[in-house]
Amino acid sequence: MKRIMMLMMSLALFGITGIQAQTQTFRIGVKGGVNLTEFTFKNDDFKADNRTGFFIGPIVHVNLPLVGLGLNIAGLYNQKEAKVNGAETIKHKTFDVPLNLRYAIHFTGNAGIFFEAGPQIAFTLGDRALKYHDNDLADVNWRFNDSDISANVGGGLTLGHLQLGVNYNLPLGKTGEFEWNGTTEHQLLHTSSKAKTWQVSAAWFF
Repeated sequence: MKRIMMLMMSLALFGITGIQAQTQTFRIGVKGGVNLTEFTFKNDDFKADNRTGFFIGPIVHVNLPLVGLGLNIAGLYNQKEAKVNGAETIKHKTFDVPLNLRYAIHFTGNAGIFFEAGPQIAFTLGDRALKYHDNDLADVNWRFNDSDISANVGGGLTLGHLQLGVNYNLPLGKTGEFEWNGTTEHQLLHTSSKAKTWQVSAAWFF
């Protein structure tokens, strides 16, 4: 947690310095929004409801020498949720670091559209292993990865200091593992899961 806080502070301090030195090239802001997450399982016996969560954190934008191109890097606290077969809601908390290449088209000095894509690494926060007992699923164990690699693709609008966007995040591997010790016939099932996420965001650049 200390390393995460140091990273977020470094992003903020570096961005403030950049603003003072190169206002048009380097900007820092705050980004937040909601996500809709779908957990899918290799085992077809399990179905998860789509659940909403949220994310928030600092974002830095750097313009590249080529017209319209830029880089966005952010440090986001992200909370995703899953509810398997109507059971208890599981919360997966991560610190996400997306690095997106952005191409922007400006219609006027204050408005435009953009498209972006790039990799993302996420670090699980708190307990990686979650266990509970439920009347329907009996003994349930979740095990989330320490970190995950995924890919982002999206786009949106820029209106002056405001940026509105929609993004799809696709995991490049499994998000975690799920184990169920059933109440009937002492059945033990084990499967892996993936978390695919739609994000709707707003960012304000200072």
